[in-house]
Amino acid sequence: MKKTLVFLIICVISSCGIIEDTSEETYTYTFIVKNETGGRVIITGDYPERVEELQNGESFMCSYNKPSNIFSGICENYLFILFPEINKGYRCHGTVSNVEGLCFEGGQGLFTRLESEGTVFTEIGTRTYEYVLTPNLLEGAFELPE
Repeated sequence: MKKTLVFLIICVISSCGIIEDTSEETYTYTFIVKNETGGRVIITGDYPERVEELQNGESFMCSYNKPSNIFSGICENYLFILFPEINKGYRCHGTVSNVEGLCFEGGQGLFTRLESEGTVFTEIGTRTYEYVLTPNLLEGAFELPE
């Protein structure tokens, strides 16, 4: 009994240093799509499903938490951008299976991983990224089907 007790005490003492915290530190990544078109923009996203009407100068924003070594793009699976004054816009999807050809040129860069060259986002702060919608996007906008 005495040997068992001594063995258990040694095990408890020696095990105190072997338990490591293996959880990775996570960081908040924030993505901003800013309306600088000169007019209203309605943006629909799915994280969670939401519709936001933005006046010129206002922004659509989403955030998520991930470890620092995992890069990703905007936290949406799709982004619909509508210019109500001309009743045209864009439908951009993050998955290849949903590509309709109704996204603006370079728009897939909304979903592209940040470390790749295809992203449209500019880092404006620590883990904060922004893409600016400009007036030239109105020129190529599509009449969107229902």
